[in-house]
Amino acid sequence: MRELPILLIDVDGTLMDSYPGIRASFVHALETHGVEVPPEERIKQIPGPPMWETLTDIGLEGELRDQVFATYLEHQEQGGWRNATPFPGMKELLEKWQSEGIILSTATSKSEVSAERILTEHGMMEHFNVLGAAHENGTRRSKAAVIEYALEQLKEDEEVKQVLASLDPVDAMKALDPTQMLLIGDRIHDVEGAAASGVPAVLVEWGYGTDEERAKAAYTVASPEELDELVQRWAND
Repeated sequence: MRELPILLIDVDGTLMDSYPGIRASFVHALETHGVEVPPEERIKQIPGPPMWETLTDIGLEGELRDQVFATYLEHQEQGGWRNATPFPGMKELLEKWQSEGIILSTATSKSEVSAERILTEHGMMEHFNVLGAAHENGTRRSKAAVIEYALEQLKEDEEVKQVLASLDPVDAMKALDPTQMLLIGDRIHDVEGAAASGVPAVLVEWGYGTDEERAKAAYTVASPEELDELVQRWAND
């Protein structure tokens, strides 16, 4: 096995089917402020990118965008976040990978509080070494920025430090090379964000991405079983 196998894992659309809750909060926020709700096909694209980016993409700006965003967050806080369920088999994969010595970090555009809350609710947070997520104050929103942050936090993780201490300097440097890691996600934002740091991306077919998006990834998988097979080949390469 690799000296230090590291996986960066998206949350919405990869670990969690959170679309029902995200959709409800999104529609509520728009209707509250008198904004026309986009067609359903457009709404289906909202999981993945930061909500702030989505609101900008549909033409909102300035104070109205701020108000809609605040209402969206409020609706999520009031219970919208609970309208989500783990994709079958993913919690078990996290447990398996952790037991095999694979280092796990999230890489999500959800805020730190939201990501930790939903993962804790479903018994997944305990399997992660690092929480890579958006900053509450909005200074870290893009997937690229989240991944960059996660890579820095991994260097400070105690388990990672222990492994690095056992390696010679050359191997230690290679172990933290982003090109030796994998990012697991479901949208083009995951591919593009990972590419900014040189991390190869795996897109899962059960998420919210399209065939066109998946064609941009280094790998695609159709099931958790297929994902694990890929991870095992990568970890033992």
